[in-house]
Amino acid sequence: MSKRIIASLVAAGSLAAASPGLAQDAEEVIVPEQGGSELRVDWVLGSRVYSLEGERIGSIEDLILDEEDGAVNAAIVSVGGFLGIGSKSIALDWDELQIDYDANVIELDLTRDEAEAAEAYVFRDREYEPQPDMGTGTGTGTTGGTGGMGTGTTGSTF
Repeated sequence: MSKRIIASLVAAGSLAAASPGLAQDAEEVIVPEQGGSELRVDWVLGSRVYSLEGERIGSIEDLILDEEDGAVNAAIVSVGGFLGIGSKSIALDWDELQIDYDANVIELDLTRDEAEAAEAYVFRDREYEPQPDMGTGTGTGTTGGTGGMGTGTTGSTF
């Protein structure tokens, strides 16, 4: 089973954003439906990962995508700790995960002890934060009236 999560959409979006000079038809960019071998990210995030012996290793909290081709390289799994306290994130090679059709069962040839002994994954820092979307209307919390920033007023002046 191909384990790409709508990678063609990610790659097409990346290419279109990176190359505004390339004219594309909408039919080349818009994907009309999910393929049988494609998984939705929200099916995968939060899913539990188990060893082949059935012991729980952890839960998927993030995915690492390849910027160039849109492929999923790794699943970030939270391991160890109790209720998130004392846990760490490790990266598991995406191709090593055995995922059922709807991502209800995710298994891996790794024991819980091996996962807990692994070094924590080192994330890189983002160089630049994206610009805020100025059209969202977020900010003051007011809709009319003379209330100040963050007052939550809805048009009345007291």
